[in-house]
Amino acid sequence: MPDLLLELRSEEIPARMQPSATEGIRKALATELEAAGLASAESRSFATPRRVCVVVEGLLDASPDKLVERRGPREGADK
Repeated sequence: MPDLLLELRSEEIPARMQPSATEGIRKALATELEAAGLASAESRSFATPRRVCVVVEGLLDASPDKLVERRGPREGADK
């Protein structure tokens, strides 16, 4: 099972904002991965004054197949 490291570089992040920034990014990434069908076993986040990092461990190798059916215009609608 693959792992993912997401590292975001930025300007100086004040120390009081680092915990909420790392936790917010970790939760948002976990939500999006779950929505894509790539649920993970565990994720961790940490920060330095110029970086926010999220490590996601135990991702699935590939997203599961899904069937998407879309309906277009009815036949003869362009006439």
